[in-house]
Amino acid sequence: MFRREQFGIVFNTVFSIVFSAALTFFVKFMNGQLTFETFLMGFVPSFAINFVLGSYIPLVKVGNAFAGIFIKDEKNPVFYFLRIFMIVLIMTAAMSFLVMFSEMGFTKVLLVAFIASFPATFVFAYIVGVVVFPFLFKMTQTLCVKE
Repeated sequence: MFRREQFGIVFNTVFSIVFSAALTFFVKFMNGQLTFETFLMGFVPSFAINFVLGSYIPLVKVGNAFAGIFIKDEKNPVFYFLRIFMIVLIMTAAMSFLVMFSEMGFTKVLLVAFIASFPATFVFAYIVGVVVFPFLFKMTQTLCVKE
């Protein structure tokens, strides 16, 4: 499969696929635009943006630092929820805005539309993140076994 040194890139790829698919499905469904074509048209740029953001932003370090402000024990479940909260907040905010910008361009309603849609999108993204993160982590550990 993959080498252990490739864990970060493999996890980022798998997480980007799942996260982008879930958010694209949710946004298109909530807007009443969900078809196979609109899903694919939204998924491709969403995945690209998500993958690039996950590659360049040290999300785990930021999440750990944020959770460490409130909880010192990394084994505490609250630490996990706070870490995922910050990771998902950054990814959802950046990804949602950039995808919306790529679809709408410079318009007067861009910021208003982003602010109006962000709370529901973030809540959905947080639930997805909390649920899938452990499974994706274990799956990536299974894939990255070569020395």
